[in-house]
Amino acid sequence: MSKESSQSEPAVERAKDRRWLLGLIGLGILLLVCEIGVFEAHIHDHFYWILFWLLISGIPFVLAVWLVFRRRAFPGKTLWVVFIGAGLSRVFLLPLDPPRLSTDIYRYIWDGRVQGSGFNSYLYLPVDPRLTALRDNAIYPHINRKEYAHTIYPPVAQMFFFAASRVTQSVLGFKTIFIVIDLVTIGLIAATLRAVGQPPERVIVYAWHPLPIFEFAGSGHIDALMICFIAVALWARVRGKFGLAGFGLAGATLVKLVPIVLLPAFYKRWDRKLPITFATTVVLCYLPYLWGAGARVLGFLPQYAQEEGLQNGARYYLLLLTDSILEWCGVVHDMPPAVFNGLALALLAALAVWALFRQAPLGKENDESKDRWISSAFVLAFVFTVLLSSYYPWYYSWLAVFLCFAPNSAALALTLIVWPLYRSLIEQSSDDLFRFESRVFLPVFAVFLVSWIVRKRHPPIRTDKI
Repeated sequence: MSKESSQSEPAVERAKDRRWLLGLIGLGILLLVCEIGVFEAHIHDHFYWILFWLLISGIPFVLAVWLVFRRRAFPGKTLWVVFIGAGLSRVFLLPLDPPRLSTDIYRYIWDGRVQGSGFNSYLYLPVDPRLTALRDNAIYPHINRKEYAHTIYPPVAQMFFFAASRVTQSVLGFKTIFIVIDLVTIGLIAATLRAVGQPPERVIVYAWHPLPIFEFAGSGHIDALMICFIAVALWARVRGKFGLAGFGLAGATLVKLVPIVLLPAFYKRWDRKLPITFATTVVLCYLPYLWGAGARVLGFLPQYAQEEGLQNGARYYLLLLTDSILEWCGVVHDMPPAVFNGLALALLAALAVWALFRQAPLGKENDESKDRWISSAFVLAFVFTVLLSSYYPWYYSWLAVFLCFAPNSAALALTLIVWPLYRSLIEQSSDDLFRFESRVFLPVFAVFLVSWIVRKRHPPIRTDKI
C-alpha cells in the first residue's frame, strides 16, 4: 500500500463521519419542522392536524434511531447533537399555553396552591367553599373533575406540586420545570448506557422521541418526574448502589403507582438495601399526609378505577378484543372482568418470578448475566402497559426509557402510533374506544408477530450486553 493511499484512508473516514453527522442533524431539523406543524395546529386548535403532525414526526425520528443503532463508534460531536436536539425540541413546545389535549397540569398547580395555604389536598374538593380564596381565572376554571374528585396523585407528586408552586403557579413555569427534569433524565440515561457498555448516543430513543417531548414540554405531565426517578434507579442499580436504586424506584412509584411493577427486576436476591430503602421511603413519604387524611390519602383512586373501566373491564383492550373475536365466531360466552384481572395478575406474577430468578444472586453475577435485569424490567413494563391499555397516550412514555437499552420494534411502534387514542377522549362511547384502540394495538401485535418470526428464522448476532 502506498503512503498516499494510507494517508487518504483517515480522510475518507472523516468525510463519511461528517456526512453521517450531517444526515443526523438533517433528521433533527425535520423533527423540529414537524414540531412547528404541531405548534401551529395547536395554537389554532386544529385537533386533527395536531395528530397528523405528531404521527408524521415519527418518520424522521425512526430514521435517526436507525442511523444511531447501526453504529458502535460515533463522530466526536454526536452526543452534543443529540443533547442540543433534545433541548431545542422541548423549548419549541414550551410556549403552548393552554395545553389543549390535557388539563392535568391545572390540577398540579392547584394541589400545590392548596398545600401552600395550609390545607391537605387529599381532604378538599376544588369546589369546597373553604378554598374559595384560592380560586382565580387562570387555573381554577380548567381543573378537571373539580366538582367530585379529590386529588389522585401520590405523596411524592404532591411534594413536587408544593415545591414547584413555591416558585411558580403558571402553566409555563411548571412546564419549564418539567423540561429541566426531562433533560436530567436524558443525562442519566446516557450515563447508564455508558456504564453498561452501550453507546451513550442511544439515548436518542428517549431524547428525540415525539411522545415524551410533546407530553412533557407541550402538555406538562407529571410522568416526566416519574421517569426521572426511574432513570435515577437505573443509574444507581447499574453501579451497585442498591439503596439509592430503592429510593429512586420508590420515588417513581409515589409519583405514579405503575413503576412498582419494576421492583422484581431491580431487586437482586440476597440484597437488603433496595427493599428496605424502598419500603422506608414509601412509609416516610406517606406519613405527613396520613396524619391528617388517614385512609382518604388514596384520594380519588378507588373511584378512578371504577370511572376508567378497571373494574367492569371496559378499559382492557385485550378483553374487548377477545369478546369481539368470540362474538364474530358465534361463540356464546360470558367472561367476567374479574377473570381477566385474575389472568392478567397471574401473568404479571409469573413474569415477576421470571425476572427475579433470571439474574444471578448478589455476588455471583458474570459479564453475560449482570445486566439482564434491564431487559427484564422492559418486559415487565411493556406487558403491564399492554394489559392496562390506557387510552391516555402519555401513559406509554416510560417505555421509551427502556428502548434505549433493549430495542424492540413492537414497543417502539406502540409509542409512535398512540396518538389516535386522543380521539377516544373526545368520542367516549365504548365502540369508539375499541375502534381507536384497535388502530393502535392491532398494528403493534402484527409488528410483534413479524419480528418474532424473523428473529426465530434469523437469530441476531449479539453485540451488546443486553
